[in-house]
Amino acid sequence: MKFQILVSTVDSRFQQREYTLSAPHLIIDQRINSESGSTLPDNVFEYVEKGLARSRNHALDLARGEICLISDDDLEYEENIEEIITKAFEENPTADIITFQIETPEGEPFNSYPKESFWHNKRSIMRVASVEIAFKRDSLEKEHLRFDEYFGLGATFPTGEENIFLSDALDRELKVLYLPIPIVVHPQESSGADFNDEQLVQAKGAMLQRIFGLKSYAVSLFYAVKKYRLSNFSLIRFYSLMIQGAKQYTALSTKLQYNKNKK
Repeated sequence: MKFQILVSTVDSRFQQREYTLSAPHLIIDQRINSESGSTLPDNVFEYVEKGLARSRNHALDLARGEICLISDDDLEYEENIEEIITKAFEENPTADIITFQIETPEGEPFNSYPKESFWHNKRSIMRVASVEIAFKRDSLEKEHLRFDEYFGLGATFPTGEENIFLSDALDRELKVLYLPIPIVVHPQESSGADFNDEQLVQAKGAMLQRIFGLKSYAVSLFYAVKKYRLSNFSLIRFYSLMIQGAKQYTALSTKLQYNKNKK
């Protein structure tokens, strides 16, 4: 199989949509508030659990496409999605991972994207959404690259799993390319509302600690200066929450390492 879309959904939301996805795809369906289906198509896999990163990892384990696209259950796709993505990898053979663009139903960019292609670094990956990511499956398998299940919706730290995924890819010396090409459609959303959620702000700090280590305190301050106005918090409070998250992750990481060594 040359190409495959990896869809994460909950309680069959994707299957219940009035939308037909013609490109090859598999569906990871996490059952949280509903019972399991009695008969499942060959491309649907159910798990009684929660956690977006877990769902992504199941998809990576089950994927068979040479090139795969990470996806959610609320998107629409460019009509020639398979051709767009496979051509991108053919024209950029040294890329292991390529990030693309989302556009709105009105045909406008979902975010403020650079107009020129470039190779990602630790700074640029911070703006990438998971559904913009496509990859060569063999590249991930060789490096045993997976999502950190302590991050993302439904996890201890409910954000940042895609940024950590790309950071881990760079640490393993995989080449991550950005191309200014739209591949999926999603309605525009207002930004900033979630920054009133203390847990989310703490999770941002934890995510930066996971990626940057000791440098995260400086990076978090820069982040807080840019984002605190999108919340009801003062700059000091916003930064304090991020540092709390960083310390929570450090404590968790220390505990996990201790338990690993103990075994």
